[in-house]
Amino acid sequence: MVSLFLVEDEIAMREGIRKRIDWEKENIEFVGEASDGELAYPMILDTKPDILLTDIKMPFVDGLELSEMVRKELPETRIMILSGYDEFEYARKAIGIGVTDYLLKPIAPNALLEKIKNVQQKIEEDKKHQALYSKEEKAETMEQDRMKLFSALVMNTMSMSEILSQGKELYINLSARYFCVVLLTLDVEGESGNEYSETRNAFRTQLDEAIGVYENWFVFDREEEGFAFLAVGNDMEALSDEIPDVLMDITSLIDEIPNATYFIGVGSVVDRLSRVKDTYLQANRAFSKRFLMSKNQIIYAEDGEESTASTVETMDLSVALTHETAGKTVDNFLKTGTYDEAESFLENIYESIGEKNSKSLIFLSYITMDIYVSVIRNLKELGADTDAMEEEYGKIDEIIQSANSDKNKIARYLKDLLKQAIHLRDHRVEKRYGTVLNTAVSYIDEHYMEDDMSLNKVASFVNVSPNHLSASFSKDMGTTFIEYLIQKRMERAKELLMTTKKRSSEIAYEVGYKDPHYFSYTFKKTQGMTTKEYRARGGAQRDS
Repeated sequence: MVSLFLVEDEIAMREGIRKRIDWEKENIEFVGEASDGELAYPMILDTKPDILLTDIKMPFVDGLELSEMVRKELPETRIMILSGYDEFEYARKAIGIGVTDYLLKPIAPNALLEKIKNVQQKIEEDKKHQALYSKEEKAETMEQDRMKLFSALVMNTMSMSEILSQGKELYINLSARYFCVVLLTLDVEGESGNEYSETRNAFRTQLDEAIGVYENWFVFDREEEGFAFLAVGNDMEALSDEIPDVLMDITSLIDEIPNATYFIGVGSVVDRLSRVKDTYLQANRAFSKRFLMSKNQIIYAEDGEESTASTVETMDLSVALTHETAGKTVDNFLKTGTYDEAESFLENIYESIGEKNSKSLIFLSYITMDIYVSVIRNLKELGADTDAMEEEYGKIDEIIQSANSDKNKIARYLKDLLKQAIHLRDHRVEKRYGTVLNTAVSYIDEHYMEDDMSLNKVASFVNVSPNHLSASFSKDMGTTFIEYLIQKRMERAKELLMTTKKRSSEIAYEVGYKDPHYFSYTFKKTQGMTTKEYRARGGAQRDS
């Protein structure tokens, strides 16, 4: 339904328009009336009508002045002017203001209604296109905004009111008493987590559907790091009982994917929003055991070992993890591990060798040396100056010798090296993605006119995940993918409007829009005027 406000100083004319048209039947809401522009203006600002129907010749503030004022404050309102003056000057001024229609009095109610219905149809089309436009914009930025919120939750970087407000905007209700974080990694044989994957995209869609059944569960896409889930509730026991059921639904989805494996870390349930950080750290510690254990495991933080929900037999780590396997484990960690996991990863390694072995300095030295060699090899491959790092952090043999007095010194030393290796790895990845972004931009510049152009299509071409490409655009380009695509299309559309006599519908198809009406809406939305107004302005500039 659209709304209409009437301004007319002739009482008989005003009452005739209001009473002789069945507005409700025509799906139009008659929101108000006034006898002149001065009285009407504050009422119009208050009611914000879709259509303003106003006489042109009125006392105090006439229709043209009122139209200018309304146009400035409510640019989306369509203005229809009624005039008994068939003079070019009035019409010219009305066109300059951007009036939608200019009608001469007297006009029969049926003829007036027909004109209003035409404007109503255009408004309803614009509202439909506005919803589509907003959906495209939100779809791209939604995942990034959700991850920002999740980061704020686990790092305590926002106030409670800010978190609740942002959560509401993202349809994440955080007004609850209890919270739990779950971390998941999905690995598909032959695929890298940071590359474009139809399998992962399809899984994400299925995951959203599965999680959507549970109103108190929310999923966050961490790209190559996997997925994070936040479960909320007001009954601690009910929330705890629900976790295994949800995880069974998730793992059942993964079981349907050929050559796919998973690993899940589950934090404990905490009793306040500010403690989401605690359940995340617990889940992260359990999650970091994926480098030491066989796949398809669900590890609960409170158990300290694999859940009975696991169906795959795990390694006997106290026997299997020797100086022969420690280096390989570190290599795997340095491929996909995160900066925040370095400490938990090392703790898990030393815990896994068993209490008896950990008391043996000789055994500890073997394990430490193999971890060190693996880290140094990775650092050299990343181009690090390992000699300079040795000067900064100390030599490994001196660190081991001093372990008699401080065994934690070994762990701190290796943790620093691991974090440095991950930092260099991520820096190299960022540089590679800079090249990828340039390739993506070039691809868009060459193919923006294709009507099936999408974030997913470009991501597939440059072989990165859609989320990563979207984040790269926002970070490095200062704009979203969809904004950049629209900008390219609008630039070409403006060029065609100025240099050709092609109709707007022809230009729409030429710059990548299947729907000419949607093109017209997008042009007006981004340029502040219609294609007709833009072309007329250009003609006026050429004539001047």
